[in-house]
Amino acid sequence: MKISAGYFTREAFSSFKKNIVQSIAAVTTVALCLVIVGIILLVMFVGGQVIRKIEDKVEIEIFMEGLDGPAQAATAGANPVNRWNQMEQLGNTIRSWPEVHKVDYISKEEALRKFKKDFSNSPLVVQQIEGNPLPASYRVGLNNPREVETIAKRIKDLPYIKELTLNPDENVKFGQDTVRKLFQVTRWISLAAVGFATLLIFVSLVLITNTIRLAIFARRKEIGIMRLVGASSWFIRWPFILEGMLEGLSGAVVAIFVLTSLWRTFFANLATGKVFAFLSFNFDQVTFVKLLLLLALSGAAIGAAGSFIALRRFLKI
Repeated sequence: MKISAGYFTREAFSSFKKNIVQSIAAVTTVALCLVIVGIILLVMFVGGQVIRKIEDKVEIEIFMEGLDGPAQAATAGANPVNRWNQMEQLGNTIRSWPEVHKVDYISKEEALRKFKKDFSNSPLVVQQIEGNPLPASYRVGLNNPREVETIAKRIKDLPYIKELTLNPDENVKFGQDTVRKLFQVTRWISLAAVGFATLLIFVSLVLITNTIRLAIFARRKEIGIMRLVGASSWFIRWPFILEGMLEGLSGAVVAIFVLTSLWRTFFANLATGKVFAFLSFNFDQVTFVKLLLLLALSGAAIGAAGSFIALRRFLKI
């Protein structure tokens, strides 16, 4: 029997109309599924950028007790110039590591200026500072903030570190507890989002499967006649597969419309930082279009998968 794409398409639309209630239910479920999945992806993208900004601020601070420079007449060591050379050697060694993005030296004077600026709204705190009790320090930025514990341990094992910091365990800091909690939270959020999206996709598959099952049952006599006249299995399958894809794509179109409206009215304002300054992020239109195309393909794939399941279980061909 000659295969006709036009015939398959007409049959798919005809079956869609005949089972309009079930079809609308399937389209609605797919739309809800894809809208929620799209929102999850948008939130994960926004959250990912915010988290990356937070992670980029994860630094290792090395507080050094003693001299701030070779010319400073301090009494923290027997040989001030030698201690300064050790500080420079320490910084150069850390800079040479491929995992390290930057190493900034913060002098005592610079540390005091930053302290006064940070507490400019609390003049009483600044007034209580006598002299300059703040130590000089190195701030180490990493290419991958998740390696912070490993790099901090390597720094503590470096030569001169004990002489310069006196107590490496206390003066080599990177906010251990905060960093661990941050990475745990991001991991659990990702797992929860993936699990929820998977559950919604499963629900959509079940509903489309049931819709196609009803279509098969309604056309069981017609299918029997087609078998008797020699129609191939794929000739019988294609209208149902296209019907499932039509339902999936229809749901995707609805989801795309909702997400586009949501993007223009909410996420676009959120991206500028006007709503929450700490939530500003970059989100170009190309990325958003890719997301919409992904949702369209996902809708068609969900519909086709639901049809295959129904055909396999109930048509037995």
